[in-house]
Amino acid sequence: MTRVLTGLALGAATWALIFLAPRPLFLALAAALAVLGLREFYRLALACGIDAFRKAGYLATLLWLLVPGLDIAFFLTALALALLSGGSLSRRSGRVRLPEAAVSLAGVLYVAGPLALGTLLHAESPHWLVFVILVNAVGDSIGFFAGKAFGRHPLAPRTSPAKTWEGAIASALCGTLAGALYAGYFLGQAAGPVAASLLALTVNCFAQCGDLAESALKRAGGLKDSGALLPGHGGVLDRIDGILFSMPVVYGFVRFLR
Repeated sequence: MTRVLTGLALGAATWALIFLAPRPLFLALAAALAVLGLREFYRLALACGIDAFRKAGYLATLLWLLVPGLDIAFFLTALALALLSGGSLSRRSGRVRLPEAAVSLAGVLYVAGPLALGTLLHAESPHWLVFVILVNAVGDSIGFFAGKAFGRHPLAPRTSPAKTWEGAIASALCGTLAGALYAGYFLGQAAGPVAASLLALTVNCFAQCGDLAESALKRAGGLKDSGALLPGHGGVLDRIDGILFSMPVVYGFVRFLR
């Protein structure tokens, strides 16, 4: 019940943020979400024995989300060089400097990058952003309950023993249906029924890969959840892991349409 109530509250807050919040507030909250997610990623890295340059990562995330017209190629190149330079000047053991710099940059790319693409999708049309979130939410919820009720065959036992093929298939079917129906009603002029269905299926598949990737990180660090911010759901990364992997898919599709 806690999981359901938290999910409903998150859904209502997300809808209000996407459709009612002024653009500056939307960007500020997206940046805050990115910082929280990055904080949890660095926590997972620390559990694996790698202490990232957290302040540099947080600053880079805020710049990426909040500075308009940022040259991303230049920014990421400068960030990588800055982290490597910081690692070389650090007083930490030389053996861990390069991994720490690499993890610091990887966290920014993993969390801030997809969320930045989400803000661009929102500028294109709020319905594109809802499309991504809806496919993820429906697929995740149906997969969770179907896996518990009917799951018999493990999907990735070494990474996430609780996930099953039955849950994954139910997630794909229901997530695709929800996405196709939503796109048909709100985005019909941008994507036909076949394209919308294929896009929703692709989004769901990438979302499930994102879920497994985060499970692998947690398992490597010996943690059950990435955090405890959301009752019944764990942390921010536990809630947006699929979105981080699937957001670039929809952004790429929209760019292709344009």
